[in-house]
Amino acid sequence: MECAVRCVTKSVRNSTKQSGTRCAPCEDGTYMNQPNGLTRCLSCTSCDPGHGLFEQKKCTLTSDTVCDILSGYFCKALEATGCSLVEKHSSCKPGQRIKEHGTSSSDTVCEDCQPGYFSQEGVNCTAWTV
Repeated sequence: MECAVRCVTKSVRNSTKQSGTRCAPCEDGTYMNQPNGLTRCLSCTSCDPGHGLFEQKKCTLTSDTVCDILSGYFCKALEATGCSLVEKHSSCKPGQRIKEHGTSSSDTVCEDCQPGYFSQEGVNCTAWTV
């Protein structure tokens, strides 16, 4: 028997030898998303805010946690199960401006200010006053 819970095959000794499968629901913090013969449920993924992730959808007995990317971060390694590595958006240096703001899938793009312009904060370029 295969089911979307953890299953253990045990031999039952009575007057006749039999074997059967006993299934039990997953415990909190674990899930099983498809029928199989595993004897343990899978551990739920943890979305660590310290690594730029937040929990978009909680883990249930039949599905894993869905993590999303915090604002100010972008995904560096996307896998079938979601983003596995995030990085904080880069800041532009003084003398540069933000050409393209970072998104959840791309880093900030910076460019140097044109001659005659400056940027102390690395955000916008301002013309020198004469």
